[in-house]
Amino acid sequence: MKKKILNFHLIISKTFGVGSPLIISEIQRRGHNLSTFDERSVPPLKKLLSCDVLIDMSTITDKKFYFSLKKALKQRKSLGLNIPLMIDPPDAIVKSFDKLLTHKIFPDLIPESYSLTGKNNIKKIQRFKDDKFIIVKSPEGWWGRGVKRLSPRLAFVRYSKAKNLIIQKYIDPSNGVGRVVTLFNNNDFEIVASYTRISRSWKVGVEKNYVCKHVPITKKLKEFSLLVSRRSGLYLNGIDYIYHQGRYVLLETNAVPAIKEPMDVFGIDIPKKLLNHIERNTHHR
Repeated sequence: MKKKILNFHLIISKTFGVGSPLIISEIQRRGHNLSTFDERSVPPLKKLLSCDVLIDMSTITDKKFYFSLKKALKQRKSLGLNIPLMIDPPDAIVKSFDKLLTHKIFPDLIPESYSLTGKNNIKKIQRFKDDKFIIVKSPEGWWGRGVKRLSPRLAFVRYSKAKNLIIQKYIDPSNGVGRVVTLFNNNDFEIVASYTRISRSWKVGVEKNYVCKHVPITKKLKEFSLLVSRRSGLYLNGIDYIYHQGRYVLLETNAVPAIKEPMDVFGIDIPKKLLNHIERNTHHR
């Protein structure tokens, strides 16, 4: 069978400037067509979506952009136009950076959490009064931005009237924070990397001084990863978790996971695995 040449559009960012060149190189090596767009100058959606595959490796967190993108996809479908394979779908991207939405779709998997709205804050913080630490974080963000660890007593003082924040049970990550990188589309599921990050800092993965250790993919870990992938809707997903008291506790999902780290540490070629998965799924469409 003759190989199909695909048209790729890739939104790039300086922030994730390490991973995107690896994907670009793999796309070009396979002879596909490629156009790249800087996140600061994204073209009109009609042009952006005129492709076979759209890969978003940007740091865009503007919900209006993704709502417009979702609307444009719906319009293309109603007109019978080509719908590109989305990596990742706009809804899934918003769910990954909006922690309120993350918590809404994973209430049974995340640490005990509450939204601070300015009302009943003290009562919510009181639930953690016997804990040594509590986590306070912004609903939107990534890379640990806006995440603080403090005592419940100090939280009473600082956040009794706070709004638009999340308080969360602190789980000690001294045994490491697990990272599973998955690919998922139309029940085609694959785990491409599984490891844990171990650090002296409680902000594992954010601080630079940490080590990575391979984690075997057990049946239980695979079931957890598949469940998270299904609910999140992300095609390329970096799932962060802590194994605590015999269960996997979800910390967050990441629409633009690190792909160079597994390559450098374990020799796992995620761009190659991603392109294999994309070619397989565009062939079946």
